[in-house]
Amino acid sequence: MNYEIKISNAIEEDGKIDLIRLTNIAESISKIAEGALQIRLKGVSLSKGRKKQSLKNSLQVTLSGLKKGSTILCLESNKFKETLDNLQLDIFRSESQLDLQEQTPISLFVSSFKEAKKDSVNPELLDKSLLKELKNFKKAFLNDNEIFSISNEGSFEALELNKQDFNKIKILEQETPNPEPVVLNGIVEELKYSKLKVKILTDEGVINGFLSNDLSADDIAPFWGKKITITGINHYKPNKTSVIEINKIHQPNDADSYFSKKPKFSTSVEDQIKNQIDRKFGNSISDIVDKWPDEDKFEDLVKML
Repeated sequence: MNYEIKISNAIEEDGKIDLIRLTNIAESISKIAEGALQIRLKGVSLSKGRKKQSLKNSLQVTLSGLKKGSTILCLESNKFKETLDNLQLDIFRSESQLDLQEQTPISLFVSSFKEAKKDSVNPELLDKSLLKELKNFKKAFLNDNEIFSISNEGSFEALELNKQDFNKIKILEQETPNPEPVVLNGIVEELKYSKLKVKILTDEGVINGFLSNDLSADDIAPFWGKKITITGINHYKPNKTSVIEINKIHQPNDADSYFSKKPKFSTSVEDQIKNQIDRKFGNSISDIVDKWPDEDKFEDLVKML
């Protein structure tokens, strides 16, 4: 597939581009495309460990030329159905994967920006890490008047970006909580997507997770239908939902049961402001003094520690 990135009002001469700027553009496209692909395959954009060769091949983008008319970069990339080996569509996330085989790294780059610019974003397609990469593309702009236009041979509506677009992306990224460690008790209810996707039934509801690169289906298969304790990293979405990257699995003990809890979702900026106003007019220090947990519960906690 052929694409063009046009930089209007560029500071460079017509048909030319600074090598440092070109490097920033290339790195951002690669990182955003990889994050967008990963979030469709397993639910989070951040991927640790060495990438498979097939994944590297699928994310390849080639600069095929440079044209005048402002500065126009000519790019080429192949559809994932031609490059990604053994692509298995996950029923658990089928909505975001229905057209994945027809997508390319550049089309995922474009769709990620379009999603972040929408008034109502799809949280399934964005997370903290991917939003950071989108925000970092601002480095490719060298003045406030530049406009980036990314287009194809009519397969999608052209994307236009200016520096003001990154204000919303920055706010969205700031409102999305950072990943955090989590301990969780529950029953293994479901395994999907090559047995790497997991659903854990807890007392407070169903939790979505996936096995980290250090675990395989063989590690969790013996616990099917049984209660287990998992430890891992909770990755948040812009709408405060999350998916857990499972790092360890074992049979629960009393301490695990005590500390296990469903992850708490952070509130939006608007909610935080409201909470601060509420606290200003109520809940003074005198309202909470002498209201700590009783001594018996504290002693139980010390024993477990």
